[in-house]
Order: sequence, then C-alpha cells, then structure tokens
Amino acid sequence: FKIFTRAELGSREDILYETYAKTLNIEALTMIHMASRQLLPVCISYSKKLADAVIAVTEAGADASVQEELLNEVSRELKSAKLALEALKIDEEKAGKITDAREQAFFYKDVVKTAMDELRAPVDEVEMMVDKKAWPVPSYADLMFEV
Repeated sequence: FKIFTRAELGSREDILYETYAKTLNIEALTMIHMASRQLLPVCISYSKKLADAVIAVTEAGADASVQEELLNEVSRELKSAKLALEALKIDEEKAGKITDAREQAFFYKDVVKTAMDELRAPVDEVEMMVDKKAWPVPSYADLMFEV
C-alpha cells in the first residue's frame, strides 16, 4: 500500500528478527539453567537411590534385574541429557556472537531450537521414570489435571 518506506520496512524486519532471537535466547538460557541446576541433579540422586536398591536387593539374595534395568535406563537418559546440555551451551554461545539480526534469528531457529529439542527428549523420558515427589517441576499430568 506504499505506507512505509523501504528503510521503515527494513527496520521493522530487523526488530522482528531481534525479538525472535531474544525470545529464543531467554528460553535456551532458562532451559540450560533448569537442566543444570534442577533436572540433572534430581536424575543423579534418583540413580543413586536405584543403585542402592540394586545393592540391597542383591545382598538380600533376591533378583534385582528390574532395579538394574531401570537404573540402566535412567543412566542412559541422563548421559544423553548431559551431552545434549553441553551441545546446547556451545550453540547458545555461538548464537550470542552473531551480530547480524537475520543471521542470528535463523541460527536460533535452525541450530539452537534443534539443540533444545535434543535436550528435551531425554529429559521427558526420565521424567516418566523419576519419583513424582522428587521431580522439581510440575509434570505434564500435574499441569493438565491438577491445576
């Protein structure tokens, strides 16, 4: 409709790219913080409880295969989450160094968002295994049925 000049349209475009990048930046940093300070420590504590249970059941002379299997599953997901967390930290740092608004927004969309999804997958899996009382944030079920 020829309401805006080319410069005004360019400014609006830059603002949208910057807003998108800043929003994903906040979400990625929040995810890093939550995973580092809340979720992974809970998984480590839970895996220690399972290891203690395996030892106790074995010493009692009973079959501890179920406890061992659960311990192995939690440990596998914990390892995946730790690797994904480290990758997300690296990608987030790279994104922060990009100065072009469009390039940064697309980096967040293509790289950082993917890294966030890769961290979320093992955390979602382990959430289903860890004792509800130990999980530090509301579960999906809590949000859907108890709010």
